[in-house]
Amino acid sequence: MNDLLTNKINKIKEEYKNNKYVFIPQKIVIDLIKQLGATEKDIDTLIEYGDYLAQDPTLSFRHSRTGRYLFDNEAKTISRLEYQPFVLTEEDGFIREDSGAQRHFRAIDDRWQSNTAYQALLKLKMLLIEGNRFTPRRLTDQQSPKSISTVFHLRLIAEPNSLSELSIEGVHKDGVDHTMIVMMNKNNVKNNSGALRVHSPQEAIGTPWQDINPNNVLYEHNNAQYLDILLIADNELNHSGTPIFTHDNHHSAYQDFIVLLSRYPTVDTHPSHQFDSTQLHPDLPLTLHLNKQVA
Repeated sequence: MNDLLTNKINKIKEEYKNNKYVFIPQKIVIDLIKQLGATEKDIDTLIEYGDYLAQDPTLSFRHSRTGRYLFDNEAKTISRLEYQPFVLTEEDGFIREDSGAQRHFRAIDDRWQSNTAYQALLKLKMLLIEGNRFTPRRLTDQQSPKSISTVFHLRLIAEPNSLSELSIEGVHKDGVDHTMIVMMNKNNVKNNSGALRVHSPQEAIGTPWQDINPNNVLYEHNNAQYLDILLIADNELNHSGTPIFTHDNHHSAYQDFIVLLSRYPTVDTHPSHQFDSTQLHPDLPLTLHLNKQVA
């Protein structure tokens, strides 16, 4: 990477370190990912990929796909990992009827992995969290130079005269060290709905969106633009989303996100260790090199 790009990323990392969250607006994100290899064509194309998601295994109003990646800070590489069930527990800060259940999502495939904008978002996440240490997750190997990152591409759908819960579980954590939410496409979403909120630890896990204490809201982002990013130290702060409502009540609405969840590998005694494989994916291989120069 050139010095200018390094300095830009380090400035964001410092704000993240100090505040335990950071918002990065669209204009800056586009500049960064272009320097990390994203082409204009692929930036314009990635926004449409919400149309290729599959029905979510848990929520009827959500479409989803997922993929797992290994961030190796020694080798400076990102590699696609084999499929594993996804599990979040109440101990992770996730209170919902499916807490602790094994969830099976359809895979992010080569449509995404061949897209240079998607690749650049993976690189950006790895660079932003490298060296930024917060309160560690329990039963994880904090000395490891590697992080496991699970990526979700999600679409939340609202029907006319109804709402779609952005986070039906209310205030929550994602069971990781770093949560990065990338705003994607949206259609017919009413202004000032579908907001993202960052909360202090004083806001209890599980609090519904309508019962939140405004004094505990550290940041709220409304009317998101494509590629706006919100990065949160997940074991330090809580977050939530407000419902999505339709702007035109004659048509449905949707809002898309890419969410990148990263943490250290688990140790043997972690309850989800059996789902923490670092074996490479046999059918959807991908290896990205951070030190590869972009023309």
